[in-house]
Amino acid sequence: MPKQQKSVRSLSIYEPTIQRLGEFRVVHPLPEDPERLRELGFDGNPTDGESIVPSQVGPISTFNANGREIVRKDLPKVSQSRMVWASWNDWHGNPHSGMQIRSQQVYQKELISPPEEYITLMQSAAGPVLASRTLSRTVDKDERIIHVINLFLELFGSLEITSVDLKSAQSLNVKRLNWRILPPGEFPFERATNELSEFLDRVDERVRPVIHSRIKSVTQYKPDFMAVGIGGFREYVVFGFQSKNIYVLESPSLGNATYVFRNNWAEVSALSKKEILDGALHEARLVHNHRWTGALRQAITGK
Repeated sequence: MPKQQKSVRSLSIYEPTIQRLGEFRVVHPLPEDPERLRELGFDGNPTDGESIVPSQVGPISTFNANGREIVRKDLPKVSQSRMVWASWNDWHGNPHSGMQIRSQQVYQKELISPPEEYITLMQSAAGPVLASRTLSRTVDKDERIIHVINLFLELFGSLEITSVDLKSAQSLNVKRLNWRILPPGEFPFERATNELSEFLDRVDERVRPVIHSRIKSVTQYKPDFMAVGIGGFREYVVFGFQSKNIYVLESPSLGNATYVFRNNWAEVSALSKKEILDGALHEARLVHNHRWTGALRQAITGK
């Protein structure tokens, strides 16, 4: 029977099983409800081997997908700019609204990289399960194993520790699903916002006009490719200019910047969030300040 628990701080209750197995997986029976699967980040009918960073449903899955920021009050404050949508009246009392750039002094933040643990659909003797990767105390620190256990407890409320020899484990072709590619064609602003309606509905109402404005700025250069993130990547949107091998990655949660990659899509789609945020692989990081519009134009057109 799956063990019922909200969270754990140590491996003590799992110690006998872990010691006996050596290498093991954390598993839970595959939910039968298609809507529950969609909440996790799968489509309604996943197949063996499909693997996702699960959607954010609580603090553990949010940390798993996004990492965590530590406010460094021991360091000097720095100036940070951000885009905001503001409303105001002119001297004659006429109302106006639009994008503004506001700067303020803020504490520096240190990013703890996201663990990005995946859950994978596999077959067991008892039927289909969602399983972790192979874990072992000789390879993985206790802290990481505890994270995986707490991730399953947050997602499902229960779990089992089992041997790695699931029915389909040896021959399984694991397919990591981080992106859903939209139908091909040009993506003017109207089509882009229609395609992104579900994404935009999840964005905070205070931020939504800002995201609309940035999408409008990108789509004026006529992207011919779009992809939206799945599961733990679902706050990401990618606009592609395939003839130039340029991909613009936008998100309300991307640390105050837009990321530009000059790679083919296969390379871009394989990036982890850590690789995206670390900055070693992108061509440009466009900070959301008063230079953003010009920097975007330069990145896409070279002019």
